[in-house]
Order: sequence, then C-alpha cells, then structure tokens
Amino acid sequence: MAREMLQGAASALRGITRATRRRLRRQAITAPLDTGGFLGASVAAWISTSPSLLPRTWWMWTANIAFSEIYGYATGTLAGVAIRRTGRAMGLRVSIAPDHRQRARLVGAAALLGITGYSWVRGVLRQREISHLVRQEPKNLATHVVGTAGGVAASFGALGAARATLATARFYRALLRPYLPPRLVGALSLLLTAATVTVVVDRLIRGRLLERMMEQAEAANRLISPGVPRPTSPLRSGGPQSLETWQSLGAAGRKIVSGGADRELIEQATGAPAREPIRVYAARSSRRSLEDTVEAVLAELDRTGAWEREVLVLFTGTGTGWLQEWSLSAIEFLTGGNCATASIQYSYYPSPLSYLADRRSPQQAGRLLHQAVRRRLLALPEGQRPRLFVAGESLGSFGGQAAFRDVPEMLRSVDGAVWTGTPSFTPLWEQITARARPGSPAIAPIIDDGRHIRVVTRPRDLERTYWGGLYAPWEHPRVVYAQHPSDPVVWFDPSLLWREPRWLQERAGHDVTPAMRWFPWITFWQIAADMPLSIAVTGGHGHSYHEEMVPIWAAVLGQEAAEGAEGPTALEQRRRHRRIITAIRSIHPEG
Repeated sequence: MAREMLQGAASALRGITRATRRRLRRQAITAPLDTGGFLGASVAAWISTSPSLLPRTWWMWTANIAFSEIYGYATGTLAGVAIRRTGRAMGLRVSIAPDHRQRARLVGAAALLGITGYSWVRGVLRQREISHLVRQEPKNLATHVVGTAGGVAASFGALGAARATLATARFYRALLRPYLPPRLVGALSLLLTAATVTVVVDRLIRGRLLERMMEQAEAANRLISPGVPRPTSPLRSGGPQSLETWQSLGAAGRKIVSGGADRELIEQATGAPAREPIRVYAARSSRRSLEDTVEAVLAELDRTGAWEREVLVLFTGTGTGWLQEWSLSAIEFLTGGNCATASIQYSYYPSPLSYLADRRSPQQAGRLLHQAVRRRLLALPEGQRPRLFVAGESLGSFGGQAAFRDVPEMLRSVDGAVWTGTPSFTPLWEQITARARPGSPAIAPIIDDGRHIRVVTRPRDLERTYWGGLYAPWEHPRVVYAQHPSDPVVWFDPSLLWREPRWLQERAGHDVTPAMRWFPWITFWQIAADMPLSIAVTGGHGHSYHEEMVPIWAAVLGQEAAEGAEGPTALEQRRRHRRIITAIRSIHPEG
C-alpha cells in the first residue's frame, strides 16, 4: 500500500508541469502584503530604532530592523486572522464607502510616514547619546541611512523566503491531494515542507557557513604574523629552551608569549627592583588531548621555575585562546615580575562558535588545569608554595569557574580570582547572584556584604557599593567580578525574548541611557547585535576591560591602600597605578 502511494505521488509529481510549479511559487511570493502584517512590521520597525547598550554600525541597524520587522509582520498577520475570525463568529461586519476608504488610506499613509520619520530621527539622536556615554565619536548620518535601507531590504528578503516556504507547502498539497484523505494531506505536506526547509537551512548554514567559519579559524590559527616576534627569553613558552615549539602555540598563544613587559620596563614604571615575568602557554592539537595539553603546561612551569615565584595565575582563555593583555600585564607590573601566568588553548574557534559547537571544552580546560596545578602545589612544602590566583574573561570566565562546584570550594582552593565580563549562563555566577542582598542593584549585587566577593562596574566599586554604601572589611581570599553596565556579553540571555530582566527594570547603569526599554523579541536581537563589536568600545565600557584591571588586581593581590584613606598612601598608590597604566599602554597601544 505504501509503495503504491509513493508510486502515485511520483507519478503526480511528473504530471504537474514545470509551468504549474512556477505559477504556484509566483502566486505565493508576489501576493500583496497582509494589512495586519504590514502594520505589525511598521510598529516593530519603530520600536527597533529605540536605544540599546552600544552605538550601532550600519549592519547593526540592518539586523535590528530586519529581525524586528519579521517578528512584527508575523505577529500582525496572526492578530489580523484572529480578529477576522472573531468578527465572523460574532456576526460583525464593517463596511466603508469607497470615497471614505480612499480618504482613510491617505490619512493612514500620512500617519505611518510621520511616525516612521519621527521614530527614526529619535533613534538617531539616541545613538548620539549612547556614543557620548561610552566615550565614542558618534556615527555619521550615512551609517544610519544605509543600515535602515539594509534592514528594510533584508526583511523583504525574509518575507520572500517565508512565502517561498508557503509555496512549497501548497505544492506538496497539490501533489498529494489526489491520493490521500484531506486530513492526511495537510499533515504530510507540513512534514514534507519542514523537512525541505531543514535540509536547505542545514546545507546553507551548517554545510557552508559554519564550515567556512571553521576553515577560516583554522587558517588564522596557523598564520604566523611577522609583527609578532618569537620571544628571546627562556621564561616564555616558544622561546629558547622551551618544550613548546613556536608554531604549535597557535596565533593567540604566540601573541600572548610575545607580548608584555620585560624586567627593565617594570623597574622603570615601579621604581623598584623587578624580575623577568614567566608566561607559559600550550595549545591543544589533533595530535594531543586536553589532558596532554595540561601536562605540557606543567612541564613548562617546571622548566621555567614557576613554582618558586610569589604569584601563580591560571588563565582560561576565550574560544581562540585569547587573553586580555591588560590583565596579564597588570599582574606582572604589580608583582614586580615575581609571578608566572599559565594558560592553554582548548580551541581556535571564536567564542560564539565555540559556545555553539562545543561548550564543554572551556569548562574542561578550566577544570583540568586548575586541578593539575592544585595537586602539584599541595605536594610542595606549605611555606614554599606560590599564591594561586585564577582569572578569565568572557567565555574564559565561564570555563574558568567550572573548576569549582560552589563558592566555598572556590574560596578554599585559591588565594583570589578576577572574572571579567562573565556571561549570565555561568553556573557559579548564577549561584552567587542567588545569594545577593535584597535590594542591591542587579548590575552590582552585594554578596555577603563584600567580605570575599565584590562585583565591580568601575574601580570605585572596589571600596564602596554601587550606591556608595560601605562594605564589611575585605577578607582574603578576594574575588572580583568586573562587569560594565553596557557590556552586552554579560546581559545577553535567551529569556530576553519573553521576559524583562531586572537590570533593565532598574535602569541603574551609569553608562547606559535611561531611555532603554524592554520589548519582547526586539530587545533580544538588539543586545545580540551589540555583542560582536562590544570589545572594540572605549576601555571601561562594553566588553573592553582595560585600565581598571590595574586597581582591580591590586585589590585582589592585597596591595590597595586602607579603605577610605585619603592621605599620602592613597595618593602614592594612584600615582603608581597611573605609571603602570602608562607603561602598559606603551607596549599595548591598541588597548
């Protein structure tokens, strides 16, 4: 029976002429816009021009408007269908005279044009306000014009794709109708349409886009830049006597071990004797597992004598293995070079791709490296162990915190930690925010009166709460979570699709416009579009954590002046930090 049905379907497929198939597709694609859908898309487009966290480039405008209009058109179409069906069920019918109908169309068109112009101009002005809040030069008018035009064009393209999908469904119904009962025709045509769309999307996105992104990431990881010289110090991985070859470190690793200050520059900036810092790095490859990569890092720590330094810091990198130079250098200057930093590259894919394709690797990297180093430290005499700190930024913060089951274990296992730009889906961060003091701001929750953990949006939050209140005395070990109110990586969450977050309800961020509002679906895409360029924002805003890393690490290391002090000690500390910041900027000008 099934074979006969399939043979009949194939015969029908051959029977439907090519001209008929083209006609079905043309009818679906060229049909006039639905009135409810058009109104819904217009309203969504007006809302999409509202402000988000960061200034928009042209393609950010395009993404916001396109996704918003798609949502608005679908919502408006469904609402129109519901209203029409309800009206018919209640026996309601609205009749408008032809001359009045024409007049109503003109008035409606004028109103739509007026509201669209007003919302667009208001959106452009809000973008200038956001630029000033994050200390950036406002974008020119052409950026907004091109982005808006691109958004409208993209939404029409999406509408065409949706109608092509409808045409496919109609085609399958016409194909199956002569051979199957009506109820089965609808269900089977829906399944066939879904399968067709799935295959097309899979081939376009996973089969082409993702593969191309992976190929580009692999090529970038292999690229040896002439602007990144091989280190000459034996205290760097990839340098003389290193067990890790220069080529094996990957692009991010080569840049890390090549950067930073030497002993002379540290002495010049601090005015005190210094040592040559140790930087250890190893990269995972197809020939060695993550466990083998961790063993390679331990071998480098042994070779360089890192266990004899005062401070040892374990970094978990982002997807590509990248580490923030400001954080690395801050440690080296503040400790006078009497430190060692270690990290591994668990992937060479960008963080978004790593998160989608393999979320376990960053967690395994953070856990395995910490456990291996911790075991080695416990084997040393207690008085001869370096102080152990952990750190990570963005996906590195997510992975690094996976080394601990809960907060007590973190406080027992390390002498301090600095987590910057922590994503909201990080399990340990979710535990911490659940313990926050009621009434404390969502952007800077107060945990146990700040005895061990402090959430910092700017350096002054190290000594006072976000509202200016006093913490309890800061005890060791110390943990800092640094997160800017304007950092979309911190605040992005799938629940933005349907729920307003508390941080937006409070509107407390000092570098976020109070005009920002939450809208279902739209806010999700606004913040998603903010993320890709959030690291390119001026330091101290967005996902750029720069100068503030110096006072943050000083506090975690226990080098800060007495809380509230305003005498020569605090003044000298600020001068020392300023000299260190100037020195870091001289070797890392792009920061």
